[in-house]
Amino acid sequence: MSVNYSIVIPVYGSENALEQVQKSIVSFFENKYTYEIIYVDDASTDNSWEVLKKIKQTSANTTIIRLSKNFGQHGATVCGFKYAKGDFVITIDDDLEVHPSEIQKLIDNQKKSDADLVYGLYKKQNQPFFRGIFSGAYKLLAKLEGPQKGKGSSFRLLKSSLAQKLVNNHKQFIFIDELCLWYTKKLAFVNVEANEDYISKARYKVAGLFKLTSTIIMFSSTLPLKFVTYVGVMLAGTNFIIGCIFLLKKFYFKIEVEGYTSLIVSILFSTGMIILCVGIIAQYISQILKSLNNAPSYSEDEVIS
Repeated sequence: MSVNYSIVIPVYGSENALEQVQKSIVSFFENKYTYEIIYVDDASTDNSWEVLKKIKQTSANTTIIRLSKNFGQHGATVCGFKYAKGDFVITIDDDLEVHPSEIQKLIDNQKKSDADLVYGLYKKQNQPFFRGIFSGAYKLLAKLEGPQKGKGSSFRLLKSSLAQKLVNNHKQFIFIDELCLWYTKKLAFVNVEANEDYISKARYKVAGLFKLTSTIIMFSSTLPLKFVTYVGVMLAGTNFIIGCIFLLKKFYFKIEVEGYTSLIVSILFSTGMIILCVGIIAQYISQILKSLNNAPSYSEDEVIS
């Protein structure tokens, strides 16, 4: 039997929410569409896996996967794409931050726009303070590279063909929203309501949030490299002007310390040029790393389908 929708849910530390998530999804899809649910346990340290096995016993159209170690939310999600059989794939978090009933908005928008990817954007999101800061910082920087960047969310609907392209893209670090832009520009956005009663949990500590945000910026954008290059150009130009000023002073004014002018000109100009060259070389290295990086983005430890 064909499946209309595959719902992929990355799981980490959600033992108290999973049964409610399952019940809400089944309630929405039952008697409406053919569907399957795929849970990917990202090596949770609580009893999430035991709860998932309990859910699996009473749900034939549910697949549960446990990763061998913690690979992160995006790696776990792409692992779920690998097992998805639906015409469309829907991703949703494991804490009911958005209620599954909002999925209808994604479905309706996709039918209307025929987009490859539809994002559900929260009008009001109840994020923890530090998570909101780091999320906002990434979105602000991402917009500098393009109007469509930084606008995604973890509540999305993809065509199965796009999801499989992400599965076949073997990269060590996966950031789904960035990779999708490699393959399609047919995006759509629809406003959804955040669930006021969602089951909040601390997925990341402050240090973890900082590391995740900085890693995303480094691996999913060229902003740091462009910054280094632009700084090098500015320094080279500024130092060249300063050098010219010192040369003029050398000819029109006496400098008490012999050799001071040539030393200043050499240090300032060469420093700017070195930074410029490092930035240019870094641009090439980043492209080489993108093509040579073959470390796994996820590894299954156990699959029950």
